[in-house]
Amino acid sequence: MSGTVAIGNALTNAAVTVIDVNGKSVSTTSGANGTYSVSITGLTAPFLITAVDPSGASGNLYSVAATVPTGTTAPVIANVTPLTTAVTALLTQSGNPLDLTASGSLASTVNQTAISAAVTRLNTALGTILSANGLSASSFDPIGGTFTPNQTGADAVIDSVAVTPSNSGTGLQLTSLADPNQPIPLNSSTAAPTVLQSPPYPVNYLASLLTALSQCMAGNASGCSTAIDANYRNEGLSFAQRHTLIGTGTTLTGAKTLAFLPAGTLPNISNPAALVYFLVTDADGTPNFASDIVQRLPNGTWDIIGNQEQYTIYIASFVGQKQFTDAADANNGRFESGLTIQIPQAVTVSGVLTPVGSALVQGAGIDGGSLYMLNTASGLGKSSYELTIPATALTAPWTGCSTCAQSNSTTDQYKWSWTSLSGGTSTFSPNGNPSYTPQPIDVSAVPQYSVYTVTLYDTTGTQIGQAQKVINIAPNVTAAAAAAVKWQTLGSDVISNFLTPGGSLAGAQTSLNLDWSVSANSQNTALPNFTEGIGAVTVATAADPEEAYSHGFSVTPTATGTNTYSATVTANSGLTTEALTLEVQRYVKLGWQADGLYYSNQWVYKN
Repeated sequence: MSGTVAIGNALTNAAVTVIDVNGKSVSTTSGANGTYSVSITGLTAPFLITAVDPSGASGNLYSVAATVPTGTTAPVIANVTPLTTAVTALLTQSGNPLDLTASGSLASTVNQTAISAAVTRLNTALGTILSANGLSASSFDPIGGTFTPNQTGADAVIDSVAVTPSNSGTGLQLTSLADPNQPIPLNSSTAAPTVLQSPPYPVNYLASLLTALSQCMAGNASGCSTAIDANYRNEGLSFAQRHTLIGTGTTLTGAKTLAFLPAGTLPNISNPAALVYFLVTDADGTPNFASDIVQRLPNGTWDIIGNQEQYTIYIASFVGQKQFTDAADANNGRFESGLTIQIPQAVTVSGVLTPVGSALVQGAGIDGGSLYMLNTASGLGKSSYELTIPATALTAPWTGCSTCAQSNSTTDQYKWSWTSLSGGTSTFSPNGNPSYTPQPIDVSAVPQYSVYTVTLYDTTGTQIGQAQKVINIAPNVTAAAAAAVKWQTLGSDVISNFLTPGGSLAGAQTSLNLDWSVSANSQNTALPNFTEGIGAVTVATAADPEEAYSHGFSVTPTATGTNTYSATVTANSGLTTEALTLEVQRYVKLGWQADGLYYSNQWVYKN
């Protein structure tokens, strides 16, 4: 079997696995041009093919093949792209390609008739985009057709669309970059999809910019002045401060557009703009990506302008799994989704580092349109990188330690959707917890890539600078879409020792060795953007009003075997956890990012 793995750009070093009807599998790695080849001798059709983007710039990719032709030695062709992922999802009732890994599912679901019908439905949706790129909806074969990742033909079609977790159901959805708010559900019930429109610019619209940026990264000053706008600013940083791309041996491999932004979407950007990922290979050979904002200049060229924020504020959608190790909450395990809102505990104003006491976040999907976040560490002598959402809602800016005890939380996640784990019976209700909407909302009603207004206040409640406009750099998803994720399994030793009373590590800890396992072909669990950590919510006292802290994130995991990993998490700033019996709750968290979307996997013990 052979084919091409691509997300528009060819994916190099993607882990490709072919799974047969009996559950047997073989694996290989894609080459420099995205091509792969693997022997399927001894395997029996039909097949499910998976590929993992090692950079995290995209989610897992899927494809299918129904038969092995007889009487020929020619390989079975099975490309693995967002388009083949869409076809695979269209074969399933839920829209989750992982359903095909269930016993008997491949045999009952994947055949040439079903694949052809799914391709026809996909091509109907892509009709206008296919025609614009010289292809016919009646004959285009996304799975078996050969193509080159060069931004023409089939590759241009791939560059024109996005396949992301659903914002209304359990599986995947398809959108055109022309309008991310008009999704097509990808499941077997999608009978007559609407026709997607072509994006407003040709797929190679950044060609000249990428040439200049490559020169810049190699140390060419002229390339830098061409690629990077003189007024560039992103989260208060210059391009060189925000990205370690120039002169470090990092090479540029391409770009992926997430969304086009009309002129004026962000302050100080009066031109049409776009949210993009610059796809790179780090000096050590690790695939990676860097997000930023580009703008179209009046002369038709593009340069990198940044988001024009004055401070380092970051908002991205997340989807997560939360499980509980205490008996009282054992049945409350749930999938959740919403916004990750990262606001620093201090910002520089006129050259002076100023503590941030609280922040008001306003925008789509937030109950009542606004939310206050709190700095539990301000003036308290403990370390906390970001503001958190207090357990008792603030209704005005924070004005001093008399309200410190309002923060019974470590979370920067605002949850707008939740549902029981698969097969679970959760009776969870937020009961006024301000980190949740009162009830799950219709996530599809929240505009994709919304812009939020964030106003910072110092510890006296005085506003700091101007309110900032912050774009959500990830697509919105519903909590039910988490069922399509291959979540990690935390080591039973960690649960019994650290997250259970009486465990050998239930006392105060300054570091912890975590271990976990993953299913085959899971999303990247190591480099470049994997994080892990531990944290606790402590009992507030008059002497120590801070209640929440977390520490030890972003330690590079070590592969300890096939699909098993470990990492030692060490406390920041000399902090320790308290004994588990003295904590309101204690947790372990694993996370990563793909397609901009944060994935959060937590295990929690609550007293």
